[in-house]
Amino acid sequence: MYSSRRYFTRFALFGLLALVLSAFAATGPARGADDAQLNSLRAQGTIAERFDGYVMVKDNSTGATAQSVVDRVNAERRAIYEARAKAQGVTANEVGQVYAGQIIQKAPKGTWFLAADGSWTQK
Repeated sequence: MYSSRRYFTRFALFGLLALVLSAFAATGPARGADDAQLNSLRAQGTIAERFDGYVMVKDNSTGATAQSVVDRVNAERRAIYEARAKAQGVTANEVGQVYAGQIIQKAPKGTWFLAADGSWTQK
């Protein structure tokens, strides 16, 4: 019974979090989602989105350029996730995972996504 109650509580919490975050969808997870340089690198397959709402370098052929974009975008996203988490009483990881779904929908064609199980898919 305790597992069922915990599962229901988490399910309800994620549902509530998703509703609250959807109200803030217009602001998005930092400027990174609309950033032209980020979108270009994602479309080229250089930068990939992860299941946790952060980005990573997938193809390091551009060197420091891609890593600097990843560092900037992840810092912006982390700040938003932490602020939302504090306001909602949840963890930043939970917020990031909710935002990841929204990011995936808005990402340009060609973007790679790393799933929690380590598998890759391309939009």
